Amino acid sequence: MAKLSFELEAGNLLHRQKVLIAAAYAGAECKKVATEGGPIPAVRVGTSPRVEYLGPCLRRVAGLKQELLGADSFQSAAAVDSWLEWTETEVGVKMGKALTEVLKHVLEPHLTKKTFLVTEQITIADISLALSLYPKMTSAPPADCPAITRWFNTCLHQPQFQKVLGETASSGAAAAAASSAASSGGVPAKSETTSISALMLKPEDRPLQSEYSQCSNIIGGRTRIGRIQLSADAGESLIGQKFVICGWVKTMREQAELTFLSVNDGSCFADLQVVIEKGCRGAETLKGAVNTGASVKCCGTLVASPADGQKVELVLKQEDEVTVLGSVSAAGYPLIRTKKAHSREHLRTNAHLRPRSNLIGAVARVRSSLAYATHEFFRRRQFLYVHTPLITASDCEGAGEMFQVTTLLDQMQKDPSDKDYIPFPKSAKDLDFSKDFFKAKSYLTVSGQLAVENYCCSLSDVYTFGPTFRAENSHTTRHLSEFWMIEPELAFADLHDVMQCAEDYLKFCVQYAVDNCYTDLEFFDKQVEKGLLARLKNLLEKPFGRMSYTEAIELLDKEVKNGNFKKYLETNYATEHDKKAWPQLLTIEWGMDLNSAHEKYIAEEYFKRPVAVYNYPAAIKSFYMRANDDGRTCAAMDVLAPLVGEVIGGSQREERHDVLTGKIKENGLNEADYWWYLDLRKYGTVPHGGFGLGFERLIMLTTGIDNIRDVIPFPRYPGHAEF
Repeated sequence: MAKLSFELEAGNLLHRQKVLIAAAYAGAECKKVATEGGPIPAVRVGTSPRVEYLGPCLRRVAGLKQELLGADSFQSAAAVDSWLEWTETEVGVKMGKALTEVLKHVLEPHLTKKTFLVTEQITIADISLALSLYPKMTSAPPADCPAITRWFNTCLHQPQFQKVLGETASSGAAAAAASSAASSGGVPAKSETTSISALMLKPEDRPLQSEYSQCSNIIGGRTRIGRIQLSADAGESLIGQKFVICGWVKTMREQAELTFLSVNDGSCFADLQVVIEKGCRGAETLKGAVNTGASVKCCGTLVASPADGQKVELVLKQEDEVTVLGSVSAAGYPLIRTKKAHSREHLRTNAHLRPRSNLIGAVARVRSSLAYATHEFFRRRQFLYVHTPLITASDCEGAGEMFQVTTLLDQMQKDPSDKDYIPFPKSAKDLDFSKDFFKAKSYLTVSGQLAVENYCCSLSDVYTFGPTFRAENSHTTRHLSEFWMIEPELAFADLHDVMQCAEDYLKFCVQYAVDNCYTDLEFFDKQVEKGLLARLKNLLEKPFGRMSYTEAIELLDKEVKNGNFKKYLETNYATEHDKKAWPQLLTIEWGMDLNSAHEKYIAEEYFKRPVAVYNYPAAIKSFYMRANDDGRTCAAMDVLAPLVGEVIGGSQREERHDVLTGKIKENGLNEADYWWYLDLRKYGTVPHGGFGLGFERLIMLTTGIDNIRDVIPFPRYPGHAEF
């Protein structure tokens, strides 16, 4: 195997030591070390592009030795990332008692069961954490933490550590140097990993009883099933304890003197089997009252399960009790268990009950995790969360497909004697909106971007996350009339900053879902999209592709001419309805808007990973996007991803007052409606940019579900606003 040679630039001693120790383990050779660099380390291998920030540098030099990356499994690799992140965000910023508490409650319990952080061998996570803890462990090590002490000493006595640290490894000078390095630059300006699960309480570290469950006042409240099933040992350490669990019955079967219930409370994908003996209190109430969907409270003892596929089960003996909280009749329940799974369309018509299905329950957990990850990503990068209005007078996209907000119709239907009565006009053009509620035309917002730009141009980096509305008469599997948008805005930034932020955000969210919803993703991998986990792993491990719009058109033109794109259509767009669009799809010319089929082909077949396409024709993009110097393109970008096509759209914003004014006029918009937006360019304008991401498309990307109506609780689309 070839020996990796690299050059290292790092003004921070701590970063240099971490990279060099990783290189020593991998057998990589550092040809040159530049110590005058800034706080952000960088590695260059040959003529390849520079790799910046600590995490990528560690991965690059360790790449020839996969065990350093935890690459024996997807979960191990994710765990390595998690500990790297934890080192930077917890150990790197805490001191004194605060750091001691974190070590006692997070690291000590973890290392009690493990030799090293992730696998049975040292990984780059161990290297990074051991060096970050060097000042603490050599000056004021936490008391009563034998596992941490054992692990730390094991790391420091490795020859690779000794080689890099040399004689200073045990000296006060080294401790002072490492401490100085940590305080002066130990936390990079940008997070280099995406995993954050180590910052969250593991299931086994959470309270056994729910904090809010006084309804179940026997033995201190109910326990969530996820607290048992998601523990590292799948509940085995809890065997012998009494529990109250509450939930909904998935299945019920009777066998001799026993009744078996499969119960789920939504806290995790896995059900818990409850075995009820005939003499148990309340057992006689089950027959006829308990079917799929019934709710129950079960008080019993957790025991080892003899059944395959589960470690534990809850057994209710004579002294225990089962209570039917809500019965269900098998005849009328819309989601009664059948041999054939309910169709997604059937689930949509019963949207009030469909969260009880495996599919929608898993979607809900992933959706919640991705929402949490969104806020966490921006919080870590010091973005401010701004609440933008849902009612607006501005059309951000300039497309005019907006829901109008008015009370005029109500006023026209009042009694003529009422003081608020308004007579019906002869035609719609005669409507007097000065008499409307807001004294002018107003709409439900299609985007919070214009509003959030106001705050960006005063407070720097900001974001908004909320519902948006489009009055498009669209019945596709990719569009909704009401959906959620994440829209960050970056001050003092250009298009390349926007693209990098978009890539970092997507990876962060997907990694968080992998860390926190892995069993749900396993279900999607088996039942929804075969190979989902491999696709997500590919998304996380590889940098996103980048190509200009012009390059994309040239690529598509070539693929049409050589027949590859037509083969793709024959495989993926073969219905009679789809075939009607083939002539248009096979006509490629500069200036056209990319169709979803084009976007998916580029991402799925050519790059085989997400790709950012940038510098689109100005004529097909919104008025606020910055005009490029070539006079025909603008600084716009779309992130295209396998399965969903466009998942993110963004741009550098037009910050020049005269250019923006001209573009508003060119697009036929009323300049007076945007006076406040233009003011931002008159008073202290700055280069800035941002992007918008349809939250539901992110969920589709993460779960493999191909219909957007199945990733939002109550989908709104033409003709459908039930519930």
